[in-house]
Amino acid sequence: MVKIERSYPAPESLLKEAAKINGSYAKPDVVERLKRDFHNKCYICEMKELQDPQIEHLLPHKDGRYKERKFDWENLFWACGHCNGVKTKVSMMTVY
Repeated sequence: MVKIERSYPAPESLLKEAAKINGSYAKPDVVERLKRDFHNKCYICEMKELQDPQIEHLLPHKDGRYKERKFDWENLFWACGHCNGVKTKVSMMTVY
C-alpha cells in the first residue's frame, strides 16, 4: 500500500459540492491533488502512471446513504480501475 502524506486543507470544491443535492467529488482540483498526493500510483497495487485512474472511497458512501463519507477528504483515494473493481466485487459478496 502506498504511504502518502495527504495535503491540506481539503480541496475547496469538496465543501461546495457536498452542499449540492447531486454534487460530485471528482472535480479537477480533487483529481489533481489526489494524483499528486498519491504520486500517481494506485494506493493498492502501486502501479505507476495510471491509464484509468479512479477516485476510490475507502469507506463506501452507499449511494448517498453516508453522504459525509462521499466528500470526506480523508476517505478519498487514488486507485486503478482494476483494483477499484476488484474491491467493489469483494465488498458486494460480503454480508453485512
